[in-house]
Amino acid sequence: MNRADLISILPEMILTGGGIVIVLLDALLPGLRRGWTAVALATTAISAWAAWFAWGELAGGKGGGGAAAAGAVPSWNRLLETSGVTVAFSVVILVATALCLLASQGYLRREKILSGEYHALLLWCAAGMLLMLRSIELLTVFLSLELLSIALYCLAAYHRKVNVAVEAAIKYFLMGAFVSAFVLYGIALVYGASGSTRFEEIGQLFAGGHGGVSGHGSTLLASLGLLLLVAGFGFKMSLVPFHAWSPDTYQGAPSPFVAFLSVAPKVASALVLYRLLALVAPSAAGARWSGAVALLSALSMVVGNLLALAQSDIKRMLAYSGIAHMGYLLLALVTLSRESLTPVIVYLLAYALMNAGAFTVVSMLYSRPGGKHDMAELAGWGYRFPLLGGCLAVCMLSLGGIPPTMGFLGKYLVFLNAIAAGHVKLAVLGVATSLVGVFYYLRVVYILYMRPESRHPEGLLIDGWGRAAAVLAALATIVLGLFPSDLLQWLIVATGAG
Repeated sequence: MNRADLISILPEMILTGGGIVIVLLDALLPGLRRGWTAVALATTAISAWAAWFAWGELAGGKGGGGAAAAGAVPSWNRLLETSGVTVAFSVVILVATALCLLASQGYLRREKILSGEYHALLLWCAAGMLLMLRSIELLTVFLSLELLSIALYCLAAYHRKVNVAVEAAIKYFLMGAFVSAFVLYGIALVYGASGSTRFEEIGQLFAGGHGGVSGHGSTLLASLGLLLLVAGFGFKMSLVPFHAWSPDTYQGAPSPFVAFLSVAPKVASALVLYRLLALVAPSAAGARWSGAVALLSALSMVVGNLLALAQSDIKRMLAYSGIAHMGYLLLALVTLSRESLTPVIVYLLAYALMNAGAFTVVSMLYSRPGGKHDMAELAGWGYRFPLLGGCLAVCMLSLGGIPPTMGFLGKYLVFLNAIAAGHVKLAVLGVATSLVGVFYYLRVVYILYMRPESRHPEGLLIDGWGRAAAVLAALATIVLGLFPSDLLQWLIVATGAG
């Protein structure tokens, strides 16, 4: 271990240390519990700065801004890497973490479950995701996956007095444990075929190099292992047919936490999935894997949108629409290249903002945790709560891909990338299913403003923290949609796609 190794894990150490400090202070000074949100937010901001600092220090650029910083710098004996790509993905995860923290304060106070454990688990979960983003070795990926998964299971059941929340967490845990077994078995098969768990050496096997045992049988075994790994991370991304857990978990888990659950694990899993598919892209079997990704994309877009269309519960609707959005995201991964990363990051950032904003507003306007969140109950509330109604409307329009929101920019880039790669039919399917999605997103806006009020607000706690989360998400969605040039230029440099 040297100085470079310590600098490389500085963001994760800050998040982990911040969580430990909050838990200790919560035990010693329980009267200060309302301040843990501010402490956790400060920890998240410092971690984001540390990611930027580490990139600049290790890559030799100034704050990560130099062209040389686009390259990946390995650390910890080539178990982790730091690059512009990992920093960009880390920023998206930390943005989702910050929005979840802001949205959670009012919910936890209203339900009388405010404690430091919630904030600590969220910070530890973010630390696991950041580690998984930078892992370039399969066992490190698995350990990071388990760290974040355990924290997610605990947070899903955090409102343990609500039976639906406990049920949702049990379903998530059982499915997650089953998928962890798939991932671990896949790693074993890949190791047996290649003799290594490092991505670089596994790639040599598929490319016909000297990275492992030669021969057709070993490649077949590695392909089977890779298939299990893709299935495991497809579960984390809620891709069809690995999506069954998400609607029930989203409905039962605390709504502010769902703002995090619906975004952050998918961000980390998307980069791991990109790296796994990049292993086979240069090989003779690359075209078949590309076809499998295209099939997953098409199924997710079609099934997600059609099932979302039939929902009357807004949380279940957002769960199924999230499946469709991951299908759109996969459009950029059908043909793997460095140029695919910029559309992926833009889409994930847009999804983080608009989805987290939507769940933030939902958590404040519905006072029955674990119950049904009927969209019809929002009738007329666009006028009763003009700020929250406007933020929810902006997020719905962005989810539907309506310009000039960032949701439109994300869809435009992934569709453009697919067309440039020659996948015109898949892009047309994406546009067609996106039009279906516009209907159920606009239905929420219609209910907010076009129907007479049918429910009087009871038991709501609309605090400044939650308002700030909703406004920041909606404002960033519009501003980045109107002025995306600086963001795109930075991402081109960070990903080395220029």
